[in-house]
Amino acid sequence: MNRRLIAAAATSIFLLGLMSAPAQAANKAGGSCKKTNQKAKIAGFDYICQKNPTVKRAKNTWLIKECIDSNNQYLAGKKAYAKKLQEKADLLAQFATAEADTSLTAADKEELARSKSALLDTFDKLSKTSKDMYEMALTVRDLACTVGI
Repeated sequence: MNRRLIAAAATSIFLLGLMSAPAQAANKAGGSCKKTNQKAKIAGFDYICQKNPTVKRAKNTWLIKECIDSNNQYLAGKKAYAKKLQEKADLLAQFATAEADTSLTAADKEELARSKSALLDTFDKLSKTSKDMYEMALTVRDLACTVGI
Protein backbone atom coordinates (compact mmCIF):
# COMPACT_ATOMS: atom_id res chain seq x y z
CA MET A 1 0.00 0.00 0.00
CA ASN A 2 2.77 2.45 0.91
CA ARG A 3 4.62 1.67 -2.32
CA ARG A 4 1.55 2.40 -4.39
CA LEU A 5 0.91 5.63 -2.53
CA ILE A 6 4.53 6.77 -2.95
CA ALA A 7 4.53 5.82 -6.66
CA ALA A 8 1.23 7.62 -7.23
CA ALA A 9 2.48 10.73 -5.40
CA ALA A 10 5.77 10.75 -7.33
CA THR A 11 3.92 10.34 -10.64
CA SER A 12 1.50 13.14 -9.73
CA ILE A 13 4.32 15.50 -8.79
CA PHE A 14 6.17 14.66 -12.02
CA LEU A 15 3.06 15.26 -14.18
CA LEU A 16 2.23 18.50 -12.40
CA GLY A 17 5.78 19.68 -12.99
CA LEU A 18 5.47 18.99 -16.72
CA MET A 19 2.14 20.74 -17.01
CA SER A 20 3.21 23.86 -15.11
CA ALA A 21 6.33 24.51 -17.24
CA PRO A 22 5.54 27.49 -19.47
CA ALA A 23 5.74 27.04 -23.22
CA GLN A 24 8.18 29.95 -23.57
CA ALA A 25 10.66 28.53 -21.05
CA ALA A 26 12.68 26.91 -23.84
CA ASN A 27 13.19 30.23 -25.64
CA LYS A 28 16.61 31.71 -25.01
CA ALA A 29 18.26 34.77 -26.56
CA GLY A 30 20.40 33.48 -29.41
CA GLY A 31 18.84 30.04 -29.10
CA SER A 32 17.46 28.21 -32.10
CA CYS A 33 13.86 28.59 -33.21
CA LYS A 34 11.81 27.10 -36.01
CA LYS A 35 9.22 29.53 -37.41
CA THR A 36 10.56 32.65 -39.15
CA ASN A 37 9.12 35.96 -37.84
CA GLN A 38 7.67 34.27 -34.76
CA LYS A 39 7.79 36.69 -31.81
CA ALA A 40 8.53 36.06 -28.15
CA LYS A 41 9.29 37.98 -24.97
CA ILE A 42 12.51 36.81 -23.37
CA ALA A 43 13.63 38.44 -20.13
CA GLY A 44 11.23 41.32 -20.83
CA PHE A 45 12.61 42.10 -24.31
CA ASP A 46 11.00 41.53 -27.70
CA TYR A 47 12.67 38.86 -29.82
CA ILE A 48 12.02 37.69 -33.37
CA CYS A 49 12.89 34.35 -34.93
CA GLN A 50 15.13 35.13 -37.94
CA LYS A 51 18.54 34.46 -39.41
CA ASN A 52 21.25 36.62 -37.88
CA PRO A 53 22.40 39.11 -40.56
CA THR A 54 25.93 39.15 -39.15
CA VAL A 55 26.49 35.40 -39.43
CA LYS A 56 27.20 33.53 -42.67
CA ARG A 57 25.05 30.43 -43.19
CA ALA A 58 22.97 31.40 -40.19
CA LYS A 59 20.05 29.36 -38.96
CA ASN A 60 16.92 30.78 -37.40
CA THR A 61 17.68 32.08 -33.93
CA TRP A 62 15.99 34.37 -31.42
CA LEU A 63 17.22 37.89 -32.25
CA ILE A 64 16.40 41.00 -30.29
CA LYS A 65 14.10 43.29 -32.28
CA GLU A 66 16.73 46.04 -32.39
CA CYS A 67 19.02 43.72 -34.38
CA ILE A 68 16.45 43.47 -37.17
CA ASP A 69 15.62 47.21 -37.03
CA SER A 70 19.27 48.29 -37.18
CA ASN A 71 19.95 45.87 -40.04
CA ASN A 72 17.06 47.44 -42.00
CA GLN A 73 18.47 50.91 -41.30
CA TYR A 74 21.91 49.80 -42.45
CA LEU A 75 20.54 48.36 -45.72
CA ALA A 76 18.45 51.48 -46.38
CA GLY A 77 21.45 53.73 -45.68
CA LYS A 78 23.70 51.72 -47.96
CA LYS A 79 21.10 51.99 -50.73
CA ALA A 80 20.77 55.76 -50.17
CA TYR A 81 24.56 56.15 -50.40
CA ALA A 82 24.67 54.23 -53.68
CA LYS A 83 21.87 56.45 -54.97
CA LYS A 84 23.84 59.59 -54.06
CA LEU A 85 26.87 58.27 -55.92
CA GLN A 86 24.72 57.57 -58.99
CA GLU A 87 23.19 61.05 -58.81
CA LYS A 88 26.70 62.54 -58.71
CA ALA A 89 27.73 60.50 -61.76
CA ASP A 90 24.59 61.69 -63.59
CA LEU A 91 25.38 65.29 -62.65
CA LEU A 92 28.95 64.96 -63.94
CA ALA A 93 27.61 63.59 -67.23
CA GLN A 94 25.27 66.58 -67.55
CA PHE A 95 28.13 68.99 -66.89
CA ALA A 96 30.32 67.21 -69.44
CA THR A 97 27.56 67.60 -72.03
CA ALA A 98 27.16 71.29 -71.17
CA GLU A 99 30.93 71.90 -71.22
CA ALA A 100 31.18 70.30 -74.66
CA ASP A 101 28.80 72.91 -76.09
CA THR A 102 30.91 75.04 -78.44
CA SER A 103 28.45 77.93 -78.41
CA LEU A 104 29.24 78.85 -74.79
CA THR A 105 30.93 82.16 -74.15
CA ALA A 106 33.86 82.53 -71.76
CA ALA A 107 31.51 84.03 -69.14
CA ASP A 108 29.12 81.08 -69.54
CA LYS A 109 31.98 78.63 -69.11
CA GLU A 110 33.12 80.41 -65.93
CA GLU A 111 29.57 80.36 -64.53
CA LEU A 112 29.26 76.69 -65.44
CA ALA A 113 32.55 75.91 -63.69
CA ARG A 114 31.41 77.77 -60.52
CA SER A 115 28.08 75.93 -60.55
CA LYS A 116 29.82 72.62 -61.09
CA SER A 117 32.22 73.25 -58.22
CA ALA A 118 29.43 74.28 -55.83
CA LEU A 119 27.17 71.35 -56.74
CA LEU A 120 29.96 68.81 -56.54
CA ASP A 121 30.95 70.17 -53.12
CA THR A 122 27.33 69.79 -51.95
CA PHE A 123 27.11 66.28 -53.38
CA ASP A 124 30.38 65.31 -51.69
CA LYS A 125 29.07 66.52 -48.32
CA LEU A 126 25.76 64.72 -48.79
CA SER A 127 27.53 61.56 -49.90
CA LYS A 128 29.89 61.65 -46.92
CA THR A 129 26.99 62.17 -44.51
CA SER A 130 25.06 59.33 -46.11
CA LYS A 131 28.09 57.04 -45.90
CA ASP A 132 28.74 57.98 -42.26
CA MET A 133 25.10 57.25 -41.42
CA TYR A 134 25.10 53.79 -42.96
CA GLU A 135 28.46 52.96 -41.36
CA MET A 136 27.05 53.96 -37.95
CA ALA A 137 24.00 51.80 -38.62
CA LEU A 138 26.37 48.94 -39.43
CA THR A 139 28.14 49.37 -36.09
CA VAL A 140 24.81 49.48 -34.24
CA ARG A 141 23.65 46.39 -36.13
CA ASP A 142 26.80 44.47 -35.26
CA LEU A 143 26.39 45.36 -31.59
CA ALA A 144 22.64 44.64 -31.49
CA CYS A 145 23.04 41.30 -33.27
CA THR A 146 25.82 40.04 -31.00
CA VAL A 147 24.36 37.54 -28.59
CA GLY A 148 25.30 37.96 -24.97
CA ILE A 149 25.92 41.70 -24.84
